[in-house]
Amino acid sequence: MKKIYLFGVLCCMVLFACKKDETPLFDTTENVYFDFTPDDPDDKTDSLLYSFAYFPDKGEDTIYVPVRISGFRVAHERTFILETVDSSTTAKAGLDFKALEKEYVMPSDSGLCLVPLILYNKDTVLKSKTLTIGLTLKASKDFGVTFKLQNKGIVKFSNRLEKPNWWNTWAGELGDYSRVKHELFIRVSGATELGTNLQDFNTIPKALYHTRRFKTFLLDPFNWVTQFATEGYVITKEADGFYYFYSSKNPDNKYKLELNPDDGRYYFRDENGKRI
Repeated sequence: MKKIYLFGVLCCMVLFACKKDETPLFDTTENVYFDFTPDDPDDKTDSLLYSFAYFPDKGEDTIYVPVRISGFRVAHERTFILETVDSSTTAKAGLDFKALEKEYVMPSDSGLCLVPLILYNKDTVLKSKTLTIGLTLKASKDFGVTFKLQNKGIVKFSNRLEKPNWWNTWAGELGDYSRVKHELFIRVSGATELGTNLQDFNTIPKALYHTRRFKTFLLDPFNWVTQFATEGYVITKEADGFYYFYSSKNPDNKYKLELNPDDGRYYFRDENGKRI
């Protein structure tokens, strides 16, 4: 009988302990945290990367910062606070990005909010360096920020490119790499990458189409602009006496053309001063 009694007491203790461990984790203030890769639950990425160089027509663009809750979804809107961190921010509000709002809304019945962050492609420094916007979540009346390792993040953006692996495959067509040449290639060819699998029968024809369209442009950019007028690119003569190639949708981003008297052709120059 004693054994049965002791067994019953032990069961009650175990049940009580289980009940204590299973106390709802969200019984306290619910929290918000950054989830930069919401489609990958195991990824702990703490930043977002963006380059205007892939979108030559854009004077500004919007990226979305994913903020997730740890807690229950509710049937009404709640607010959270997102601020910049001066020590990790090199971009300037108003010039490089739109200043953040005082607070943001977590929609009702939702556990994720995609906060719009508007970036501007105005600052010429974006051509030579990557700017950063440090972000942090702050406690609000609706949410806490318990997850210290996930309440800070950073957005990095520029208007420059890095040499892609596929460039070497097609160096015979494209020549030496430079960022300016890469930018012009994207604008003129309409391609952001070329295939490297030469065993794929589609790779070579597609690549040659894009590289030869680019070569045609470099040989006579004035004729190319006329021939492909629907692309929205123009060449105008500016007050300094030089011609400039640019998208009519983004006139702040221009490429200067220089006449070479020796052959009568106009050339662009890359970031190293070499003719393209």
